[in-house]
Amino acid sequence: MRFVARGLSVFFFFVLLFLIFRIWLESKRERTSPSEIIGEELPAELKSAAMRPLKELAIYYEKRDIEQVDRCIYDTMLPDEILILGTNPREIFIGRERAKNLLWGDWKYWGQTDIDADKAVFNRVEGTIYFVMRGQVKLDIWRFIIPIKITGVLRERDDKWYISKLQFINDFNTNYVIFSWGVSLALITSILLLGISWLLSL
Repeated sequence: MRFVARGLSVFFFFVLLFLIFRIWLESKRERTSPSEIIGEELPAELKSAAMRPLKELAIYYEKRDIEQVDRCIYDTMLPDEILILGTNPREIFIGRERAKNLLWGDWKYWGQTDIDADKAVFNRVEGTIYFVMRGQVKLDIWRFIIPIKITGVLRERDDKWYISKLQFINDFNTNYVIFSWGVSLALITSILLLGISWLLSL
């Protein structure tokens, strides 16, 4: 039993290393050669107006000045109807105060975020504009880079466009993450069996 448990532990350990490598490789590929996102070609004046809040948001994220949280919301968003979805399941931020909490947390703890607003893709839906833009986050703690997509909705108010809805998405293959969970559980089980077999042999 000990021999089988040891063999399974080694096998699942190397499978887990392979899956982690694949996650890293695909995230790197997405940063260097991202998949194409199809958008609509907006008239030049409308495109420039739609780009304004996105470029300003990118600048605020680059500076990470938590004293400018209120100013960022005022310049780029519709505070009375803003909805922001973060990358984690419980990150649902509705309204000005919750949006402030997200920005404050992102700028203080999340990591250096680079948003490529210049390559944003747009699609008009009745009186709104849907957008997609790419970026990347260099995490402060682990020092590795995660590609992200940022999607949302722009609405016009007082002849200016503002962000009404915003969603941040980690842009890597989550299939490998799911497989990694399964392999991690199998590895833990194998290690436990190895420990039990070792104890029984005493």
